[in-house]
Amino acid sequence: MMWKRFLSENPSPLCLLESCKIFKQGLQIHAQIIVNGLHHQIFSLSRLVSFFSLLGSKDGLDHSRHLFSQIDCPNLFMWNTMIRGYSRSDSPREAIVLYTSMIAKGIEPPNNFTFPFLLNSCARLSSLEPGKEVHSHVIKHGLESDLFVRNALIHLYSVFGNLNLARTLFDESLVRDPVSYNTMIKGYAEVNKPEYALCLFGEMQNAGVLLPDEYTFVALFSVCSVLNEPNIGKQMHTLVYKNLSHIDYNLLLKSAIVDMYAKCGLMKIAERLFNTIRTSKSAAAWSSMVSGYARSGEIEAARRLFNQMDKRDVVSWTAMISGYSQAGQCGAALELFKEMEGSGIKPDEVTLVAVFSACARLGALHLGKRLYHQYIETGILNRNTILTAAVIDMFAKCGSIDSALNIFQGVPENMKTGSIFNSMISGLAQHGLGETALRVFRELTSTGLKPDEATFVGALCACSHSGLVDEGKKLFDSMFNTFGFGIKPRMEHYGCMVDLLGRYGCLEEAYDLVQKMPFAANSVIWRALLSACRTHGNVEIGEIAGQKLLEMEASHGARYVLLSNMLADANQWEEAGQVRKVMEDHGIRKPPGWSYIELMNGTLHRFLASDKSHPQGKEIEVMLKDMAMRLKSAGYVPNTAQVMFDVDEEEKEMVVSCHSEKLALAFGLMYCSPTEIIRIVKNLRICIDCHKAFKLVSQIYGREITVRDTIRFHHFRSGSCSCMDFW
Repeated sequence: MMWKRFLSENPSPLCLLESCKIFKQGLQIHAQIIVNGLHHQIFSLSRLVSFFSLLGSKDGLDHSRHLFSQIDCPNLFMWNTMIRGYSRSDSPREAIVLYTSMIAKGIEPPNNFTFPFLLNSCARLSSLEPGKEVHSHVIKHGLESDLFVRNALIHLYSVFGNLNLARTLFDESLVRDPVSYNTMIKGYAEVNKPEYALCLFGEMQNAGVLLPDEYTFVALFSVCSVLNEPNIGKQMHTLVYKNLSHIDYNLLLKSAIVDMYAKCGLMKIAERLFNTIRTSKSAAAWSSMVSGYARSGEIEAARRLFNQMDKRDVVSWTAMISGYSQAGQCGAALELFKEMEGSGIKPDEVTLVAVFSACARLGALHLGKRLYHQYIETGILNRNTILTAAVIDMFAKCGSIDSALNIFQGVPENMKTGSIFNSMISGLAQHGLGETALRVFRELTSTGLKPDEATFVGALCACSHSGLVDEGKKLFDSMFNTFGFGIKPRMEHYGCMVDLLGRYGCLEEAYDLVQKMPFAANSVIWRALLSACRTHGNVEIGEIAGQKLLEMEASHGARYVLLSNMLADANQWEEAGQVRKVMEDHGIRKPPGWSYIELMNGTLHRFLASDKSHPQGKEIEVMLKDMAMRLKSAGYVPNTAQVMFDVDEEEKEMVVSCHSEKLALAFGLMYCSPTEIIRIVKNLRICIDCHKAFKLVSQIYGREITVRDTIRFHHFRSGSCSCMDFW
């Protein structure tokens, strides 16, 4: 009421626009302008267009556009104001639409205010092409040397990672201000070239003309985070106090310092600084602390801070979700994400990457599929290459390799990055589709992209899981070729080759490769060799590999089990018994097996071996008996050779019948629809007995079953498995 009375008493409502902050009040002022007959004056219209377009709300911008469209001949100030409004909105492309319309009308040429707003809009698009076109217009109108325009151009090319062109524009600038330096420093930090950023800061200091401002230091603290060099960060922290005043009240700068220390793992310093922030702590500062504790493995501390936050934005939610995902607590990550959705917060690209990663690890296909259709397939985020790679990885790891391939093939050629190719090659490798994986590898090289270490790991694994021994050898040799790829093989690549040679019986060659490696083999390589020796019955090399393995991981129960089983398979019962006795004497146990299965409604169910605590435990027990009866009728005899307990045969059969994957399968047979693929994720390698049983179950019940274990995917159909009984 006071606002309305003031309006009625004030003869010039235009003056109120300066203090007005709310859309509804702006409409009241607009109404008074009409009542007073001022709405035909170009000055009044300019003020209204400016107010509503820069109000920061969609309603305001829409109203401004409506006003603007009713003006016969808008002046350049109005065009610039509208372009500026859209450059700050969720619809930056509209700024380009307006600019194109302005040029087409040919009323006034653009000026040095037009282009900075327009270039900032281009920097927020998914493609650089519109920005390049605007750059050509800048040159055409002779404004490339203008400081504000040039800074906007540097920002544009930095955002898209074209730092060479950005640096050329910077170096050719006749005049530079702190914004010029800050933009380049930030650009170098974002493309992981922190050394260049520090050199540029040194040049800025040596020039002695410009002093760094708060934004310079914010960019520099980001550089220190990328370098993971807390000592340099501490030096920068000292420079802040030398160059700037009123630091204690600068929320942006203090938040950046907290973020730097948190990312460098110095959580005590970060928390001490965090607690000294006198004003209301920003969401960014809270998020930095949550992320820092999560990265340090202190998930409980991270959640404690997260729970203390009064207001949570998408960044803080993402920080906690990512923390859970990186700590392997993927179930908690997905539960928190659902809570975030329920609170009305929409995820961004970073959130979705973390959630897709959690879905991939748990095999949560239905949730991953729903998020893909909801946020990406609709076109909202489908131009983000990192997100695309995460989606391909999720579908592949959740067992839907056809969906992963379809998405990969739908990516435009100019958008296929190395990470997208790597996700596809790795996914195909896990599914044993070696030929297809090598075809994708050749596609990568034909596009001009260079394969990296991860590419070769995926391709070599694909060869290993598909029996492509000769192709694997050629691929491995090509890494050494100076005229080829020139990549120095790392431990992972040697591990893939040992696995490939060992799987297909070339045990002497595999052992020879281990001995010739330029570094000592790790436990993964010795385990691959031991596993191959067990499969092919080579006890001599197997005992060497087993001994090395036990020396490295003396408390890891699975290693003892593998060695014991190899000796038992070779009828060396006494030696096998000795290995098991060592386990018993030292209290060493095999890691507990668990399996996940997801239902159509997105709920995940976790099963532990021999666990009867599931809410549907009684129904599962009935189904297990039904499975056992039908399997027996089909000629199935349980394989109890790997049971470590000293019990009679009947009890051993009971043990293998209650493996976690069998419990998950029984649950799936009851609760997954008859046409649905039963998808199971297991934390250990599937045992021989379960593998044999799953093949028969797929035939007896007429179901398709997919199991992802630590080695690969197993697709069971009509009594056979895609791994051809070799894994």
